[in-house]
Amino acid sequence: MKKILFDFITLQDNFINGGLLYTQKIFYEILNKEVEIYGLYDGNVPINEKIDAITKRYKINLINIRDKNVHEMVNNMQIDTIFIGVAQRYSFFNLYDFKCRIIIVCHDISDKSLEYYGISQFKPLKIFEKKYVINEKKNKIKLIIEFFLYPLLLFVSHIKNKKRKASRYERLKKLFQQQNVFVVTVSEYSKYSIQYFLGSSKNEIKTFYSPISNENFGKATENCNKIGIEDKKYFLLLSVHRESKNAALFLEQWEKFCLTTNNEYHCVLVGKIKANIKNCIVLEKVSSEELACLYKNAFAFIYPSFSEGFGYPPVEAATYGTPSICANVTSIPEICGDMPIYFSPFYPEDLFKAMIKMVENREFYVEKTKNRFLEIEQRQKEDLQKLINLILS
Repeated sequence: MKKILFDFITLQDNFINGGLLYTQKIFYEILNKEVEIYGLYDGNVPINEKIDAITKRYKINLINIRDKNVHEMVNNMQIDTIFIGVAQRYSFFNLYDFKCRIIIVCHDISDKSLEYYGISQFKPLKIFEKKYVINEKKNKIKLIIEFFLYPLLLFVSHIKNKKRKASRYERLKKLFQQQNVFVVTVSEYSKYSIQYFLGSSKNEIKTFYSPISNENFGKATENCNKIGIEDKKYFLLLSVHRESKNAALFLEQWEKFCLTTNNEYHCVLVGKIKANIKNCIVLEKVSSEELACLYKNAFAFIYPSFSEGFGYPPVEAATYGTPSICANVTSIPEICGDMPIYFSPFYPEDLFKAMIKMVENREFYVEKTKNRFLEIEQRQKEDLQKLINLILS
């Protein structure tokens, strides 16, 4: 029976994210196979209730990656394969001395791509503070700190992060050169991005679409009243608090779009922001059921992101036949094909044009969305099986 040492470090996250959902999906697929599974976890991070329940239910032994004898222990156990769901989670651990095969998934290197334009992957979107935030009184001490100390702290943080990031990718570059390491990614864009920034890996990089993360995602609740979207035609945007998701571009043209369409449409912005915007509902956080409801009832989903390795949200919206308006960069056209209306993420007037086109001919794009979603779904199923076969081979 094959022995698999599985990535529990990614599963230790206490917040929902694409990497966790991806890794969780692979884990449950492997559970159905005749294999012996061990969990590789980080002893410096608390074991959450979900992992605790999984390990007890399936009698999975955990191995601490910080144990000084971890390499000797794993090699002596004759582990066949180590599976890592998110490469960056392991970039500061020593994986060089494991003798078994390592399959490591690198979804993207978006932070490296965004450096060219000085865009941070997780930095808060400051445009809300400058233009759209509800005015709040600030005391003098806070103003002094913001004016004098904040730029200095930001600069120091930037230098530290730059050094840390360089070190992280140097480690991954070295790891990818090992004969026993097999790199998997989720799109052709990400494959060539890895080659561009890290060079070619020792073995061929395999491209498998990200699988459907939640089999029950298409079952949206019908009760959407509590989130305030009833009887509204709205455009939906997610993660608007993150600079890299580029909601600023949407806001630049929103007022003109509202004037052109006689204020007939609303927007729903999901993210941790404080804003006072015309015809706009801001939701700091939504549950998975509420998100499904938002997707299902949206007039259209808008995806202005600067960089994506795969891009789940337009595909999730397509689950309900909801059409998308998407940035025409990185992996997005590759995955979405002909279903969205595309625009440049650098020009607000181009997004304005795309939104007007959606208003004029929505049903045409609904049909395109339904057809393309069937193709994506089929590819996801096929590629999931290919990945499982690779792990078990």
